[in-house]
Amino acid sequence: MKNVSIALLGCGTVGKGVIDLLAMNGSLIEEQLDTKITIKKILIRDLPKYEHMDLPSNIALTTEFADIIDDDDIDVVVEVMGSPSFSKDCIEQCFKRGKSVVSANKDLMADYGIPLLKMSQEHHVDLQFEASVAGGIPIVRPMYSSLNANRIEEIIGIMNGTTNYILSSMTDLGMSYEAALKEAQEKGYAEANPTNDVSGYDAARKIAILATLGFHSAVTFNDVSVEGIESITQEDIKHAGEMGYVIKLLAIARQDKDGIALNVHPSFIRKGHPLANVGGAYNAVCVRGNCVGDIMLYGQGAGSLPTASAVVSDVMNVILHRNLRMTGMRDYVWHDAKLKDQGSISASYYLRMVVANAPGVLAAISNVFGEDHISIRSLIQKDETTEIAEIVLLIDRSPDGLVRESLKKIEALPCVHKVANAIRVIEV
Repeated sequence: MKNVSIALLGCGTVGKGVIDLLAMNGSLIEEQLDTKITIKKILIRDLPKYEHMDLPSNIALTTEFADIIDDDDIDVVVEVMGSPSFSKDCIEQCFKRGKSVVSANKDLMADYGIPLLKMSQEHHVDLQFEASVAGGIPIVRPMYSSLNANRIEEIIGIMNGTTNYILSSMTDLGMSYEAALKEAQEKGYAEANPTNDVSGYDAARKIAILATLGFHSAVTFNDVSVEGIESITQEDIKHAGEMGYVIKLLAIARQDKDGIALNVHPSFIRKGHPLANVGGAYNAVCVRGNCVGDIMLYGQGAGSLPTASAVVSDVMNVILHRNLRMTGMRDYVWHDAKLKDQGSISASYYLRMVVANAPGVLAAISNVFGEDHISIRSLIQKDETTEIAEIVLLIDRSPDGLVRESLKKIEALPCVHKVANAIRVIEV
């Protein structure tokens, strides 16, 4: 039986999961590959922090990357650190020394994925990154393998477990945004600083990676229009339910003859849609191909062992390529991305406004929309006091830029206190 020595860059939640998974399923993996995988070294930053961790005695801990890069016995390096700039430097050095790399780093792949993949080809090594999107859900490899006979038209999904947990708690338990966030932090689903998740940046990086692969286009995180969930209130959750919708933070990539649209934003989605039933910290991704039609992948989008499952699968794939002498031979095709102007992207909208409880208010709002050729699908007056009232509207599909301009005009009306929220309605 062959032996392949690997090294880990980092030993946090995912790194420890890789160690545990290989201990649990090592014999199964060896049986499939006729190869034993041995973790030889782990790069860490704080040696005392890990000295008492329950690690196999044959694994050496080091704080020096040179101890790994200079070790010719190490064939594959697994990067699970999280810092994109430092990780990029390490990976480039690995390629130059003929070492293949497996990465779980979404920030790295969203920002530097294409140049790194090109560099891996130049040095005849592999770069695998299944765990960079949706944890244990196998979605990256299908985008360039199982589905590569299709023209991918749409990728839409729930790609952040933290926000999905918060919105699920608000929907199912009637919690406020603040209370749901606090609980998510207490349970370890959200960081102490949750901005990356709740503001939509995490999901944006993931949809950029999938769009790059699915559309064969060079897109990055900076090409994604991003909105988070911070403005979602119990009023919005309640109104959505009454109308037959739930609110989810969706990452959406669409491609047609006019170009590519990349968005992350809260969305009203019909209760009968499969994504509406994805609860808690789970993730799901729907892909539409012009031949396969619609498919959906669902599962745990984070966590130690689920993410380690994707990482070790990538390691196995690298070893298979190595045994067949075909590392670095996977060919990628990318075109310059033709991006749609965000203002031209059309959607239906849910709107919630706080207005004066007085005659003529509805007529004034309707007049603005009428002048801008925006059709009102429904209008409901909700809670009211002596002086103010809340109204909820659904408007038909209209360009985003036009909707924003109309809302500015409406908010400037003397009878309108504020436009409390504007959320897209996804008709799928």
